[in-house]
Amino acid sequence: MQTGELFDSREVLPESLREFIAISEIDHAELLVSRLFQRKFGHSPPTYPRHLVAFYRDPAGALHVGGYSHMMPFGDVYLSGGSCTNGETARLMSPGERDALRDAGGIWFHLLKYAFRKYADCCDAFFGHCGDPRALEVALAAGFVQTEHEHVIVHWHKALHPNIRRALLAKVHALGTF
Repeated sequence: MQTGELFDSREVLPESLREFIAISEIDHAELLVSRLFQRKFGHSPPTYPRHLVAFYRDPAGALHVGGYSHMMPFGDVYLSGGSCTNGETARLMSPGERDALRDAGGIWFHLLKYAFRKYADCCDAFFGHCGDPRALEVALAAGFVQTEHEHVIVHWHKALHPNIRRALLAKVHALGTF
């Protein structure tokens, strides 16, 4: 499995967030995001790779999980799922930090931007399954587009023949909810 591009995550963050937000891939989600994932989805996070975590650094220097997203390799595409943000962490932020984060698009927006850059050479497209209107708004702002299949969204980051695009979409649609 390719590891993806190595780069400083601050490169995908606007200047206004670089002092208190960081994004990184971690090997095992259980230790850091289990409580958040359980609260949001009612079960443990996935055990297979591509766990992305956004961290908030408070004024004392402590790190807090601000959000999580999972990117699952599925042949020649990546499936984006299990994304969630942590309201408890947002409440730790100063009003100015919360405003800056909101104005910059939010945690999930930047997790997606990080994933799109990090894994661009690892797949032909990124797919998501999104039924929440607010999440869809963020996903579209980050670069996803809606497809003809309800709730299935895609980020085409490579020039692909239309037949290849149709085949990839059909493969992902056949999965159902992921």
